[in-house]
Amino acid sequence: MAASPKSLINEKDVAEERIRREMLENIFNAMDCCIYISDLETDEILFVNKKMRNDFHLGADIKNLKCWQVLQVGKTERCAYCKKPRLLENPDEPVSWEDDANTLGRAFSVIDRLIDWPGGKKVHMQQCSDITESKRSSAMLQLALTEAQSASRAKSDFLSRMSHEMRTPMNAIIGMTAIGHSAADIEKKDYAFEKINNASKHLLGVINDVLDMSKIEANRLELTHDDFAFDKMLQKAVNVINFRMDERRQSLNIHVDKNIPPSLTGDEQRLAQVITNLLANSVKFTPEKGAIRLDAQLLSEEDGVCRVMISVTDTGIGMTEEQKGRIFRSFEQAEAGTSRQYGGTGLGLSISKRIVELMGGEIWVESEKDKGSKFSFTVLLKRGTGIPKPIEESDAFYRGNEDFSGNRILLAEDMEINREIVRALLEPMNLTLVCAEDGVQALRIFEASPDQFDMIFMDVQMPEMDGYESTKRIRELDTPYAKTVPIVAMTANVFREDIERCMRAGMNGHVGKPVNMEEILTVLKKYCKKK
Repeated sequence: MAASPKSLINEKDVAEERIRREMLENIFNAMDCCIYISDLETDEILFVNKKMRNDFHLGADIKNLKCWQVLQVGKTERCAYCKKPRLLENPDEPVSWEDDANTLGRAFSVIDRLIDWPGGKKVHMQQCSDITESKRSSAMLQLALTEAQSASRAKSDFLSRMSHEMRTPMNAIIGMTAIGHSAADIEKKDYAFEKINNASKHLLGVINDVLDMSKIEANRLELTHDDFAFDKMLQKAVNVINFRMDERRQSLNIHVDKNIPPSLTGDEQRLAQVITNLLANSVKFTPEKGAIRLDAQLLSEEDGVCRVMISVTDTGIGMTEEQKGRIFRSFEQAEAGTSRQYGGTGLGLSISKRIVELMGGEIWVESEKDKGSKFSFTVLLKRGTGIPKPIEESDAFYRGNEDFSGNRILLAEDMEINREIVRALLEPMNLTLVCAEDGVQALRIFEASPDQFDMIFMDVQMPEMDGYESTKRIRELDTPYAKTVPIVAMTANVFREDIERCMRAGMNGHVGKPVNMEEILTVLKKYCKKK
């Protein structure tokens, strides 16, 4: 019996709907996002694409289940945040949102919309794309941006402080120079010179802090490992800030554990720098007639390695918890007004932290607002192998009674003002100083009469020929004395790598600028004949 025309039309419609449905399902299965289709009235799942089946680990028998039964385990009713009510109110407006509270624990960008589905009815389609990584990257990017902006602000504040910290002593130097120049009586001139000296030392300290911080930022801060006397190191650190305590009429009590070995091996200069920084902070933030205490204690010793703890306690202004969290960060101080009220670069504690860490220790602070502070740090130092040299007052300062008559020194220095300074410093010692204005001239003068010079002070950065090359050429001269004549660098290049380069060039020692009379005297005693 032949089929009726009406049944043929129905079969054709069913076939076309099947084709349209298969086409839609193929398109959805090919898409790189999760898609499911549900019935608007019953919320039953009609279709789930392959991407969603794989990502949500869905089985094949999910048809006729409610959407929340499939996607929200344990749910017994429609989700409170379901977008279907909004879609029914505005059928032509898709709803976009983000879901980060799903069973996968990931973040999705979701779009809900109503679409025509084969069979002649509207259905709910949800399309979601995984944005976990991009959201995480965005959050990390935002965090990095926030941190970068914070660091930028800190460095801007730091540069502002540096401008103030450098201009203030420079203003004192320039102003007091003018006052001293025009002063008629000696007392006023001496007063101006004293202020110039103090301002110069302060400015040098600022410059040294900036240089140290630049080395830390470049990861180029290194330590030496030499024997030193622990008591002598402490005395040097205390001597640096004694005059400030005297000015503020503050008391200092020092307690040193007798079990600390008299001789230790480590970087004496850097250790003293940390102690000086902590003492200087206490002096600065402790009111007049306040008390400061320095304690040194041996915590342990194992296989010749000593763990030493040093603490500086004061009766100063103290800090809040928030301030304590910031003070060891680079370019920061406890609060914005600190530099205006108390001065300082804000670098001392961050430099100290890095030095202590390089020494195998840690640094921390205990403090309460208006109740003082206690800074403590530990370091690992080997028990020393040498006998510490006793502290002699005569070694610490030049008394003007050294006589090096008969000694001739060659000074290679291109700056006239520096030649004048060295000449003035050496003049009381009765030695003969011959000056060369560059490396070429120094080589020529020495080559002409090498046996006349007991030693050479060699600047490094000079025109025509620098100090490294000049030293190398002198060592290559065809005379035995050229191989052994003491050559000491006198230069503003004071980083460890600079000193090592001087040694590789054939020099015997190094004196940094600004020149220190104690260093010069030590060099002269080592290489010149004393009358």
